[in-house]
Amino acid sequence: MQYTRAELPGTGNKQQPQKGTGKARRKGIRAPNFLLGGKSNPTRPYDYGYDIGSDVLVGGFNALMTIKLAQGSLIVVDSLDGFTIPQLSRFKKKLRKETVLFVTGYEGLDDDQNTEISFTPDIDLLTSETVHPLAMLEFSTTVLDYRALVDLETWSLSLAGTWDSLPALTEHVS
Repeated sequence: MQYTRAELPGTGNKQQPQKGTGKARRKGIRAPNFLLGGKSNPTRPYDYGYDIGSDVLVGGFNALMTIKLAQGSLIVVDSLDGFTIPQLSRFKKKLRKETVLFVTGYEGLDDDQNTEISFTPDIDLLTSETVHPLAMLEFSTTVLDYRALVDLETWSLSLAGTWDSLPALTEHVS
């Protein structure tokens, strides 16, 4: 990273008197003409990122859910409340899938569950409030409980702005 003279460490005092030394006048060691001085116009990193519009995000989410439903990699269960991590591991083995994302609509996962799930490979357990819809792309299978499905559908419809413009996912699942 390049710095301007104001961003470099050092004193603001003059290094030598203005007159009487026979040398060229100089203010400080941070000036651009000195060896370790600051740059006059330093290059700055630029962020080329941009925010995704809500209409694009909702369209992508609906396409993702539709494709996962058609491929059979979206599973909706009644409830994930009360499941332990070993039970979720056995459920993953029963599905014969590489990576599984479990999304529950119940808030307040135990800290013990979060600690235990972090040591379990290829399984993730999130609440419907903390999951980002695009993160579902990283997993081969997504298991939602019914409350999480309703929460995600409500989120999608609230971003779309109209409540009747999108087909309801809960109609296809039940």
